[in-house]
Amino acid sequence: MATTDDYGQGVSIAALTDAPNAETLAKNIANAVVERSNMRFASATARNAALASPVEGMEAWLQDTNTKTIYDGSSWNVQSKLLLDWTAFSSIGSFAAGVTAGTPAPRLRKINEFGTEVWELEGRLNLTSLAAATTTTVFTFSASYRPANTRGFMTYNSSHHGTRITIPASGVMTVSVPTEAGSAVSSVWLDGIRITNPAA
Repeated sequence: MATTDDYGQGVSIAALTDAPNAETLAKNIANAVVERSNMRFASATARNAALASPVEGMEAWLQDTNTKTIYDGSSWNVQSKLLLDWTAFSSIGSFAAGVTAGTPAPRLRKINEFGTEVWELEGRLNLTSLAAATTTTVFTFSASYRPANTRGFMTYNSSHHGTRITIPASGVMTVSVPTEAGSAVSSVWLDGIRITNPAA
């Protein structure tokens, strides 16, 4: 009588007392292993046709979109996917007068995390002068890199005080530092800024 694997995964293993049947033996093992692996399909349509009754935990790679999906028991969900690799600010907009790219260079990337688009920023902006307690324009993003609605963040600057960063739908990014920062702020960091679901 056939038994199952030692790891509780339901892989059928033929017993020595079973009638010899190499085809059944190989098929039972292959089918059980394949459905627990990262299966590959040309598209979501091909996946859905092949897996009419998917089981929770199944994984499938879609070759047309280079996307990994996992079935959660009710639907297929997209896992993390790179939509746009790290791209320098100089390629996606323009710096305001008196603002330049610092080191590390300011960059943006777009990713998909479990079905939600996320934009991440990093790097440093150098400023020739930044007046305290004043909203100052530092960069304007091109149309494809603007959130649908205003987003606000707190980051770090060279005065060791916090920096308020705002990115509105117009794409005109502004910064502001508190009065305590004085007028000696020469750098602002963008590390840690994440715009989740920018179309919302």
